[in-house]
Amino acid sequence: MSEPNQYNNENRDAQGRWYELLSPTQVLTGSVPNNVQTTRKEHKKRTSHGNRKAQHKTRRRQRQHQEPIDQTIIEDDQLNSEHRTTTENKRKRQVNTDDVNISQSLSQLSISQRNPKKTKSTSQNNLSEQNDLQQRFKPRYLRVSDKILKQMLSNTTEDNLDIGKCLDTTEKVQLVRQVIEATNNLYYYDLQRQLWQEYYNIGTKEDVWRRKITKSAAKQHRTCRSYGLPKHIVEERQKAITRQIQHGINELQKYAIQLQNDLQQWQPSVDLNILSTAINKLVMSAQRRLRQEFDYKTRMLVFNSNDHHSITKFYNLRPDEEQIYIAKKIWQTIADLLKTKEQEEILRKRIYLRRLPSKFDKLIDQSLDYIEPMLMNDVLDKDRRASLSSRYSKTITQCKFELMTLNLDTIQAVIRGHQQLLDDLQSQLFTTCNSSLIQTIQDREEAMKQQHEFYLKHQLDTFFDEAPTTSNE
Repeated sequence: MSEPNQYNNENRDAQGRWYELLSPTQVLTGSVPNNVQTTRKEHKKRTSHGNRKAQHKTRRRQRQHQEPIDQTIIEDDQLNSEHRTTTENKRKRQVNTDDVNISQSLSQLSISQRNPKKTKSTSQNNLSEQNDLQQRFKPRYLRVSDKILKQMLSNTTEDNLDIGKCLDTTEKVQLVRQVIEATNNLYYYDLQRQLWQEYYNIGTKEDVWRRKITKSAAKQHRTCRSYGLPKHIVEERQKAITRQIQHGINELQKYAIQLQNDLQQWQPSVDLNILSTAINKLVMSAQRRLRQEFDYKTRMLVFNSNDHHSITKFYNLRPDEEQIYIAKKIWQTIADLLKTKEQEEILRKRIYLRRLPSKFDKLIDQSLDYIEPMLMNDVLDKDRRASLSSRYSKTITQCKFELMTLNLDTIQAVIRGHQQLLDDLQSQLFTTCNSSLIQTIQDREEAMKQQHEFYLKHQLDTFFDEAPTTSNE
């Protein structure tokens, strides 16, 4: 049977996205050759179409050796500054950037956010594509102002002891700042070590290094692919983290010795134990969100490994083609149903907290760009202008939430459709499969629901970290 063989050759994409919190990697951008534009101008338009297939191949080869040239045109206007970016080597029509009219049809305003352009997934991309997420969760004490840093330290001491009084010079603050940053880095490296060790342990125990699955098979079974990176890359990463930890220890020892020596001359003085305890508490408290991400990814590794075992167990029972088809359809429908319920829960929380998707929020707010010039007309007095502005703001806010409510009704209709389809498939299951197959399929159903419940809880706890708040004022 081809299906189990296809599944057992898997290389998993880590649905849990355990690689989102890796250390930053540098992205090197090559320089654009100076003669690119000159070369393009020298080419004359062909009068004969010729062999189109050969021409397309030639263009693809040329694009592999050319860097895209982005030309940014900035047009300043008294009322509104518009930034437009055009790409010379992409033959696309210029997108209309005219202001959105207040009377524009609401059907043209999209609630859902646009998906970013998909790129080919590689091991190197997996190591670097989530740097923004990591940068947001890892504290950066070198960028904090002196006043805030001293207040943060004081808040971590018993009875809120004012450590800031002892840090009365720039040199003292900078030294303490270096100790805090070194401690922060060392704790972060240790979190990475734990995560990669857990990944390595699961990979070795479950023998996932040889288990690979194609992208299409993963989609059909609604599972992840492999753990995302081959074994040799994991081992290299572990060695790199070991070096980082040793470097962090050396750096922390250097600053700690310097701090211990300088404290003897500080006036007013501060106890070294009190200061050290405050630094450790500060770093541990600030990394709480980061530790949650690492714990989440560790749990997802286990969920994904168990999911692969469930599918393998199903194929070991040697189902026929019809039974395989029904099992796939059931798993696909459950995955779609759970995904839609996730959208419903997130949207409900958005409506409750009055927090909107940023792109959706900005899109509708563009209508004010058209209204603002009219409101600034000299013939309108101050009170009338304020009244009109308030009415516009309330109308737009109400429009946003009416659209979100309509979106919620649509999601609920989709959920009912998925549930009806699932009920029909369950009826077919009992007529085509034996008890062993039915039990195996249902076991994976429950496992999928448990994994999604854990995933959804994490999403609801972290989804609104940067979501904008909308006010009716």
